[in-house]
Amino acid sequence: MTAHFAHRAHLARRFPPVLLALSLLPLALITTPGAASAAPVTPSATTGDRIAVTFVSDRRDNGPSTWFDAAGRPRSQAQTVLMQPLADAGLWTATLTLVVRAPAHQITAAFTTTGTFARCVVAVNDEILDTQTSLSPGGRVACAEPGRVSRK
Repeated sequence: MTAHFAHRAHLARRFPPVLLALSLLPLALITTPGAASAAPVTPSATTGDRIAVTFVSDRRDNGPSTWFDAAGRPRSQAQTVLMQPLADAGLWTATLTLVVRAPAHQITAAFTTTGTFARCVVAVNDEILDTQTSLSPGGRVACAEPGRVSRK
């Protein structure tokens, strides 16, 4: 077994819920903060609304998170791994971006840290709808709860 495949097998054993959840979300893209600088998409009946859910923590490996997918189904994972370090801040982040074509969509998201800092940010078409922060050990944050976005 090559080192590459041994490493991938190790990750699959250590983080199976995360790898499974990420592989089952074909409409969702995990992006880094730098990807947000891409040209904005104007929502329309054919392109839909771009919903971005960002989790931030002082730990890379965290507890459970929940959100609604692009089809409006509730999703969750027991372990949330934030893969993008925030330079000089001592924080980790990950953003889940969904393109939703429905005229109304549930946009609730929640996250639990294993550290002492948790933040959840929900944005629709680059407009921040909600930001919640917890500074307690094992803190849980919930954004836009209960929230709905509707096209005008």
